[in-house]
Amino acid sequence: MVLQLVMSLILAAVLMVLDYRYDYLSSARKGVSTVLAPIYFLANLPNEVAAWADSNIVSRNDLLNENRRLKDELLILKAQNQRLIGLESENARLRALLGSSRTLRGKRVIAEVLNIDSSLFANELLLNKGSLDGVFVGQPVVDAEGIMGQVTEVSTSTSRMILLNDQKHAIPVRVDRNGVRAIAQGNGRTLYLRHLPNTIDIEEGDLLLSSGLGQKFPDGYPVAKVISVVRQSAQPYAEILAEPTANINRANHVLLLWPYHDPEQGSESKTSDSELEGGDNAE
Repeated sequence: MVLQLVMSLILAAVLMVLDYRYDYLSSARKGVSTVLAPIYFLANLPNEVAAWADSNIVSRNDLLNENRRLKDELLILKAQNQRLIGLESENARLRALLGSSRTLRGKRVIAEVLNIDSSLFANELLLNKGSLDGVFVGQPVVDAEGIMGQVTEVSTSTSRMILLNDQKHAIPVRVDRNGVRAIAQGNGRTLYLRHLPNTIDIEEGDLLLSSGLGQKFPDGYPVAKVISVVRQSAQPYAEILAEPTANINRANHVLLLWPYHDPEQGSESKTSDSELEGGDNAE
């Protein structure tokens, strides 16, 4: 037994020397490697399969979680996109509002609508400007399309305005086509022209402008468009309805106007806070 071990060691040493010095066993080593290659592959196959599975096979829970996350991200992106669309529309309305103010003289300030009080008995808006901003009772309010109404209450940081179509509001107007003057009164939904005879020269489609009487609203600013004219021989007055040109039901921002001071005349068109009677103010 010992002799066999010694002979084996001597043979191994001789082969190692021959292989090292003369590359004697290279051919045999290549052959053995070729024969054993499939065995090495099969032995390593479980590790390769496990690594591939870790990289490519995802559990059902992982897929559900990822799907839920992607849906949440899509919802957020859609909401952001809708907000951008809303901002674009709001910017367009503000540009139109500022564009309309170029035709007006005197100080003007944009106010945001905070709340809407609309009912059968009142049509009012709450604005985010108050006495700290110089807002006063009776102050005219317009938007890019026409006159909206006037301020009726003022607090430190907010104010309340009455809309044109409120039953308590009236405004002196003139027909743009022929200059006929009238008083436009609110009826809760639209405007009607008070006490005009059947023979009055007013037609559907006529544009009504502010007349400037009472010096409360700017002269020549759009107020309403006539939508109905009914003349009955049995009635002394014509029934004339008009739709406000201002976006009274959709406005998010309005324009507050101040009286214009003419430096050449040294006078200012003033509006008294207590002037709540007559044609163009709240009763």
